[in-house]
Amino acid sequence: MKKFLIALATGLLIASNASAEVKTYTGTDEYVMSEFETIDIAKQRARQKAERNAQEQAGVFISGYSKTNNFELVDDEVISITCGIMSVVDVKYTTDSLPDVNGFVIRATVKANIETDDVGKWLEKSARERSMIVIQNKELRQAVDEQDATINKLKEQIKRLTVDGKLSGKREREAVSREIAAEDDTFLANRKLEEAQKNFYNRNYTEAIKLCDESIALQPTARAYCGRGGAYGVLKNFDKTVADCTQAIKLDPNYAMAYNNRGAAFGNLNNYEQAMEDINRAIECDPTLALAYNNRAAMYLMARDIEAAFQDANKAIELDPKLDLSYMIRGTCYQLTGNFAAAQEDFNKAKALGYDG
Repeated sequence: MKKFLIALATGLLIASNASAEVKTYTGTDEYVMSEFETIDIAKQRARQKAERNAQEQAGVFISGYSKTNNFELVDDEVISITCGIMSVVDVKYTTDSLPDVNGFVIRATVKANIETDDVGKWLEKSARERSMIVIQNKELRQAVDEQDATINKLKEQIKRLTVDGKLSGKREREAVSREIAAEDDTFLANRKLEEAQKNFYNRNYTEAIKLCDESIALQPTARAYCGRGGAYGVLKNFDKTVADCTQAIKLDPNYAMAYNNRGAAFGNLNNYEQAMEDINRAIECDPTLALAYNNRAAMYLMARDIEAAFQDANKAIELDPKLDLSYMIRGTCYQLTGNFAAAQEDFNKAKALGYDG
């Protein structure tokens, strides 16, 4: 069974709901801008926070909607869907100066829409595609949170230095300005990746690649290279996947998803020895990465090591019960060992999850 999971395949189609509605949410939040920051970046930071606020509101609806329509979602899926389908239709800002401080409070109010029909379209995606999107979204949101914490810590340092009279000289102020500028580049790079992730979700892979290019130009990160490599993989440009994931690994030698995606690309390029080496490394870096166990199970099945394939497929299912190809691999193992009833049960489960062959 030669099928390696960088990401995607199209799943079962679901008819559109004629009674689809547009739900509108208003999110508000603020950002305190220091004298070393630009108004444009401060507005974007406030907007990002306001978007998160609107996403949280929409997430409550999406969770309830899924239960009503009999496809319950876990929290990570709800967040991924919300980020993928929410569209900002209006943004307004207010700016107030801060007393006794050289800075401003920027308040952003965003109006954003989701269509209820788009929630159900999550099920059009294969289980593999959904798993990849959830992983990417979790990594990106963590990066955004880390960057937010870093800029807040830097601003606290600026306050202390100002109070202590250590920011009066030109050299000291230029040094702080450089630090702020570097953090702004990180913020903008993450914003590009947020847009790339939205396009990846909506299968606009060429646009996702373009946005990853722009993110890398601002700040080359392992996430950006790995994300771009994943999009290339969907487009079956496996040589570029290998190149991008190799660069990601240079930047982060313990990046499990980069090893998984490169291993999958090597598998699709018939370089099975390198594929197995990378997939093993992915599991070493992250023993909870279901996609890697799935890929290794496929490798073992091709080599007719049925017991090893069964064990890895079973582990993948344990970690991610919605991973369709793992059921196909385990079902094939059952079939090859004569347990036809168990095989058929797994095949049926795979198809119910969207397996498309």
